[in-house]
Amino acid sequence: MVVTVATLVFGVFGSSSIDGFTAGVMEKCAGLDDDPSVDASCGGGYRLARAALDARDPGHASVVSLEMYSDGTQPGPIDVTGPGLPPTPAPRHPGPDVTVFVFKLADGSTRATGVACTKEAGQRTSCTGIGSYPN
Repeated sequence: MVVTVATLVFGVFGSSSIDGFTAGVMEKCAGLDDDPSVDASCGGGYRLARAALDARDPGHASVVSLEMYSDGTQPGPIDVTGPGLPPTPAPRHPGPDVTVFVFKLADGSTRATGVACTKEAGQRTSCTGIGSYPN
């Protein structure tokens, strides 16, 4: 039973994608859709990610929970303290940084959108909700 659960979790978030988004490391952000503080706890990205979900999948089931992840297609920290060779880091894509939001819906389905942020030299950071992963 434990092996099955571990395989399922790894299969969902380890190497596959949800709606074209690959979830990386879970970040501190979670909550319910009707919680007014959820956007602040999610770095201000929740409203953008939710708007992207609503635009891409109008009429979707109610959101019952959400989680925020780093972009799993980007290189992240690698533990080099253990035995053996360290893993090969993921290649960095040339596009903007994307934060992945994973929504659990009332019908049991899971959906994902992202928030892509860019910053030009001397400019403020600009973020937008995206319904599909940028190429």
